[in-house]
Amino acid sequence: MPERTHGFKIDEEICDGRLACMRACPTHAIRVKDGKAKLLPELCIDCGLCLSVCPSSAIKATTQSFAEIDKFKYKVAVPCPTLLGQFPPEISPAHIAVGLRSLGFDAVWDFAVELALVERAIADYIEKWQGPFPLISVYCPVIVRLVQVLYPSMVDQLIHIQTPRELAGRELKQRYSQELGIEQGDIAAIYITPCQAKTISILEPAEGARSNLDGALGISDVYNEILAVTSTLGEEELQAGLMGLFYSTDVARWSASRAERRDRRQHRCMSVTGLPNVIQVFDDIEKGKLRNIEYLDCYGCWGGCIGGNLAVDNLYVTLSKLHRLLSGLPQSNPQLEAEVERRYATEDFSLKGRVRPRTTANYIGDLKERVKRVKTEEAVMKTLPGLNCGLCGTPDCKTFAKDVARGAARQEECVLLSDERMRQLREIYFRHMHASREEES
Repeated sequence: MPERTHGFKIDEEICDGRLACMRACPTHAIRVKDGKAKLLPELCIDCGLCLSVCPSSAIKATTQSFAEIDKFKYKVAVPCPTLLGQFPPEISPAHIAVGLRSLGFDAVWDFAVELALVERAIADYIEKWQGPFPLISVYCPVIVRLVQVLYPSMVDQLIHIQTPRELAGRELKQRYSQELGIEQGDIAAIYITPCQAKTISILEPAEGARSNLDGALGISDVYNEILAVTSTLGEEELQAGLMGLFYSTDVARWSASRAERRDRRQHRCMSVTGLPNVIQVFDDIEKGKLRNIEYLDCYGCWGGCIGGNLAVDNLYVTLSKLHRLLSGLPQSNPQLEAEVERRYATEDFSLKGRVRPRTTANYIGDLKERVKRVKTEEAVMKTLPGLNCGLCGTPDCKTFAKDVARGAARQEECVLLSDERMRQLREIYFRHMHASREEES
C-alpha cells in the first residue's frame, strides 16, 4: 500500500495509552500497543476526533510553517469564509485582508466568485446526473475519505466537481502570472484553513492529482498576529485592504447557512454536519433509504467548517458573528455576478482524476488468502466474549478478530484470555495514577 500523509502526529513520549483516541476513531484506524497509540494510515480519514479527546494532548495537528512558504516569489493568501467570523465584531473583512498582508503575503484572494461558480456548477451537475442519488459533496475532505474507506460502493456518488478553493488556486496563478510576468510555479496559493484535513487534501488530494494550492496555514496560526496588527490600522489602510474584495453575502452564507444556497433551492438537498450524523445517513443510503434526496452537503465537523479543529472561536459564537456580518452586506453584487457570468462558460469544473476506494489491509492478497483470513476471523470470534471493551488495544471484538486473522494481533491479548494483558493494563494505570499525584503535589 502507498505511504499516506496525515494531518497530525502522535507523540509517543507523551502518550500513556488511555484508549480515548482509539474509541473515538470512526474508521478504527488506531490501535494501542505496549501502552502507546499506533496509527493504521490506510484507515485514517483525518477527521481530527482523536485530537479532541486525547487526555494527555499527545496528538497534535500539523500545518505548514511560514518558512516553507518563503521560497516562493509571490505569495497569495486564500482565506476560508470561516475566518470572517473568528474576530471581534469591529474587525471587518478589510482588517483581515490587511492583517494577512502584514504576515508576508503579497495579496489576498477573495474567492466569492469561485463559490458562486461551484454552486452553479453543482446545480447543473444535479440536473444532468443519470446515476443513483443522492450525490455527495466533496468540499469536506474528511467526507471524501470516509466514503473511500467505509462506503466504497458510494464513491461514484461523490460529485465530480472541484472545490472553490481549488478553482481559486488555479485562477489566481493564471491571473498573477499574466499581470506580473512571473512563472506560475513561483506563485504560492496558501489556504487559510479551519482544519488540518484540508491541509492534507492539498498535500495529497483524494483523486491522486496535484492540487492547485501550495499549502495551508491554520486559522490558529495567523489569528493572534492579525488581531495585533488590526488594532492600529487607519482609514487609508482599511480602504487599501478592501481593494479587490467582493465579500458579498455569498461568502458568509457559505459558512453560516449551507441549506439556503440560492442555486440549489430547486433541488432536494440536505445538509448534514458531524461525523456521527453523516455515518448514520450513509448507513441509511446503503440500506436503500433517502432516495428522494438529490444532494447531500456533508461536513465532518459539527456545524460545518466553523467547527474545525484549527478554528479559534466557539462555533456558535462564530455563527452569530457571520449572521451579523450578513446583515450589513448587500444581497447582491453586480460586479461579482458579472464575473461569474464571464467565467462560467469557459471554466473547467471537473476533478483532475477519479476518486477510488482506498485499499486496506483486509483486502490485500489473492482470493484464496482472503477467504482463509475470513475463516480464521470467524473461528477467533467464537472464542471472544463480545464485550467490545477495547482493553486489548483494539476498538471491538470483531476488529480484534480481523487483526488476529491477518497477523497483526495475538489472541491472548484479550484481557479475558490472558492474565499477562491484565497485568500490563494494571501497570499502565498505576503509572498514570502515580504521575497524576506527583503533579498535584
